[in-house]
Amino acid sequence: MSLQRRDEQVQLDNSVTTVTERLESNEHFTGVGINVVVISLSIVALLPLLLSSRFWALPTWQIVVILLLWTIYVVNGTGGMMLHERFIDRWYAGYAYFGVQLLMMAGLLLLTTEMSGAIWIMILPIAAQSLAYSWRFTVTICLILLGLMWAAYFNQQSLEDTVIDLLSIGVSLLFTLIFTSIALRESAARSQVQRLATDLRQANHRLAEYAAQAEELATMRERNRVAREIHDNLGHYLTVVNVQIEAAKAIMTAQPEKAKDALDKAQNLTQEGLAAVRQSVSTLRESPLTNQTLAEALAQLAEEARESGLVAELSIKGEPGKRDPKVELTLYRAVQEGLTNVRKHARATRIDIWLRYEPKETVLTLKDNGIGADLAQKSASSFGLVGIEERVNLLNGRMEITTAPQQGFQFTITLPT
Repeated sequence: MSLQRRDEQVQLDNSVTTVTERLESNEHFTGVGINVVVISLSIVALLPLLLSSRFWALPTWQIVVILLLWTIYVVNGTGGMMLHERFIDRWYAGYAYFGVQLLMMAGLLLLTTEMSGAIWIMILPIAAQSLAYSWRFTVTICLILLGLMWAAYFNQQSLEDTVIDLLSIGVSLLFTLIFTSIALRESAARSQVQRLATDLRQANHRLAEYAAQAEELATMRERNRVAREIHDNLGHYLTVVNVQIEAAKAIMTAQPEKAKDALDKAQNLTQEGLAAVRQSVSTLRESPLTNQTLAEALAQLAEEARESGLVAELSIKGEPGKRDPKVELTLYRAVQEGLTNVRKHARATRIDIWLRYEPKETVLTLKDNGIGADLAQKSASSFGLVGIEERVNLLNGRMEITTAPQQGFQFTITLPT
């Protein structure tokens, strides 16, 4: 049964809900199963009458009425039961169906009591079908059926024989109810297994779709990470190399030795940059902090900045303790990108780097005394800053930029511990 159907059934009476669930989950109450049972028992009950000479000795009207009642019973027990299922959410559906069957049964019993026969077995399908409702309803139907049997046979035989017959019929009803209940439970269990199998297939299908989406998302994230790594590494080295070459060109004539030193540094940095690019492309795993602390790595970046002619001051406060490696790598890349931007764009002579460790967060601030920039244009045009901000957001941190033309550039990153 679908969830939508279950939600609709909540508003109905509990007994009607029980009927719906059992009818929808059991073939024995609908279709071919119930038709075969009703028709078979009805034929078995009618055959002894048709083979009895006493039956054909009855008045014609009585024979016609008996056959008519039998036909209505069979038609209602087959087609009527299926119609009853369609209108199961109507409170009168059960009363109408069982009312017709009980009336037909009462007429048949009263009109055939003078003849020995098996008409009484036609009460068994009625009792079995009543299990679609509550046990209280089933008991009521069975008591009515026994009452009809009592009324039919009480005046035809002694009280003792009537009681014995009713006990026998009662035992038959009891066995019918027991075996029908067992069949219902087995069928309901099979239906439940089928529903669970269907749900499992649908869940597997959805899971496959989610897995594909997750794989695509992971691929996109990895691409972004690759882009950030290559930009941060290669951009840093190329910027420093460019600064060294420009310095060498500026002093080539006046100070050839210093120019040579600058070119040597540029060459060394080029080799380091190539190695870093190869490392990024091949593994993209190893961090520049693998063999050194964050403080040592930042000190190295500051020293490289000084060698390029900047005044670079590094201040670290607090105890680092045990920090997430992703946090430290993000801080390192932020300083690296900040120094790269200063060399390329800021026209600054000084940059200050402050790193502060606090119990619940780590705060990094970079500030230069350069020409500054329009905040909107700077944020939109700098891929490096965008990459750093992406790193910060992935760690649930925040990044604040403060700048204006001719007022320097400053950004502060706060990351949770």
